[in-house]
Amino acid sequence: MNNYIEYFTNYVNKNYDMNNNLISLKYYHSLRVAKLMTLLARKLNMSEEDILLAFKIGLCHDLGRFYEVVRIGQFNNLAFDHGTYSNKILYNDLFIKYMDIKEHLLFRKAIYNHNKKDITNDLTNREKVFVQMIRDMDKIDIVALNSERRSYTFSNDPNKNVLNNYLNNNSIDIKDIDSKTDSTILYLSFFKDLYFDASFDLANKGGYLNKFLNVVKVDEDKEKLFNELTDKINKERGKIYVR
Repeated sequence: MNNYIEYFTNYVNKNYDMNNNLISLKYYHSLRVAKLMTLLARKLNMSEEDILLAFKIGLCHDLGRFYEVVRIGQFNNLAFDHGTYSNKILYNDLFIKYMDIKEHLLFRKAIYNHNKKDITNDLTNREKVFVQMIRDMDKIDIVALNSERRSYTFSNDPNKNVLNNYLNNNSIDIKDIDSKTDSTILYLSFFKDLYFDASFDLANKGGYLNKFLNVVKVDEDKEKLFNELTDKINKERGKIYVR
């Protein structure tokens, strides 16, 4: 795996400025997600070949983010689809060659679908496994990273669409996020909606949910609602934390 990390690192250093905090942030995020993908693949009892494939997907899933920083100067611009652009880089910059990818279509679908609100309906069972893996591991590290960089408040009434989608187990649309309260619900949904039980087990043992809860400041008049939301995780996934 080290040779793929070396190629990835050389590519980033050659094409982007690692002194840019957003570039370095995304670089280390990519490395962590790649590691998480290998941990999950082992939990799923995958072959060594598939473990390596999962690692490569994790390493390459956010290639488009680097270009987004250069082009727009920030992340999460709703007009820029970094999953789609990551696939463009895979081919234009020959990543697909140097990463020694044999299952091109699976790789492309995993990268494309990792950031979508809902996955496409053209996936084989095998493709769906890798798509759901990268979606799960990306979510876990995003929450962990933001737990270190930001504090969150649960102090105002949430957007009704955000709350209803959470309660009804539907995907939350990032366009509906209006406040830190909404962001808190979004990140809680990341844990509640993890596709694999093994992903949830990994998040549990890694303390990722506790880490996030520790940076959420809940106003007294919102404690009841907040507890209802976290209790939903307990009921659906099993009790894993003490707040």
